[in-house]
Amino acid sequence: MRLPTRESIEGLRPISRNLALDLVAAVGYGVAGALVSTLLPTIARRGGMEPLGLAAIAAAPFLTNLLSVFAGRFGPRSTTQFALLRAIGAASLVALVLVPGDTTIVVVALVFWLSVSFSSPFQLRLWGTAYPGRIRGRVVGFVGTGRAAAGSLAALVGGILADLLGGPAALALGGATGVVCALAYVGFRAGPSAAAMAYTARESLRSLRSRPMLRRVALAQGFFGGGFIAAGPLYALVYVDRLDLSLADVGLIGVFGSAATTVSFLAWGAVADRRDPLAAMRYGSLIGFGGLVGYALAPGLAVLLVSALAMGVAGASIEVGIAGVISNNTPLSARAAAMSGWNAVTGARGLVAPFVMSALVQFGLIDVTAGLLLCAVASGVGVALFWWAARRARLEAASVSVAAPG
Repeated sequence: MRLPTRESIEGLRPISRNLALDLVAAVGYGVAGALVSTLLPTIARRGGMEPLGLAAIAAAPFLTNLLSVFAGRFGPRSTTQFALLRAIGAASLVALVLVPGDTTIVVVALVFWLSVSFSSPFQLRLWGTAYPGRIRGRVVGFVGTGRAAAGSLAALVGGILADLLGGPAALALGGATGVVCALAYVGFRAGPSAAAMAYTARESLRSLRSRPMLRRVALAQGFFGGGFIAAGPLYALVYVDRLDLSLADVGLIGVFGSAATTVSFLAWGAVADRRDPLAAMRYGSLIGFGGLVGYALAPGLAVLLVSALAMGVAGASIEVGIAGVISNNTPLSARAAAMSGWNAVTGARGLVAPFVMSALVQFGLIDVTAGLLLCAVASGVGVALFWWAARRARLEAASVSVAAPG
């Protein structure tokens, strides 16, 4: 057995240090993100917000994804700027205590997701310089596991605190935690090539369109993710109007979803490294489709908990898959631009889908169950397209192998 050399140990130290800082920052993002995703819509609904208002909350991350096509001009260029941008997003949750109201809820959602959307392209580039390609899937899985575990705990504790102290106070505490953890990235170290280069919105879209595999996967995620996005505002109607769940119950659902994500992130990361990122997306999306059908038909809390497990598994597979597909199909110099283009394309459909479905329900054209089943149909199309994209990739690889000399 070969023993590790001093040089190999020295080479691992900066990777380990960066990974630890990545994990701390991910914990803060997980806490704040879980509260914004899980509790904020339910708190808004209990305060009397109409379905179209809930749609505005659900559409916020996709509006900011669309705007992130300008991240090449206005996004972070260094780890310090990255940390400050994430900290500002988490700090916005404190405004819910200082200036209560429906408008504040929507603005907070926009600010939080804007900080995420404008920083994620730079983060993908940073990972490309800080970690070797052979372990990148497992790194994404490890960081995602920490984030999901923190989100799971935050959903449970946040739900309990929301019932005891009030929803805004619970969210403000989560935001403060996010601020402290985000500052860990100030100490992150990467090579000179990590510095982001400016790129235009047109270059972002071109980076995505010029690569056939990215186009196919973006189309599949457009349908699969679009179904889940359209369903987002309807979850609160299931929780409050159909089943009259407490905030603690809603927090428990968030715990199940986050726990499933926590457990499965590392597994999907290994799948992406050993096979390919599309394998994770294919199987994970199939599981997520079942979870969405469960939400549509759920007669009680137990079915929602199982559905949350399925959707948590799917969410991890898609996140690992996106990072892997973009990294495998773009050089480092174009990676941030391609990520911005991806966010913009997927954000466009996310901006429309919640309002369409919420309007159909609010104006009585369909009920919540029918709306969620329609969302499941859209996601089912995305599942089929993931499998089609994988088949095309295999055929193209086989044709290249046959054409190669020797």
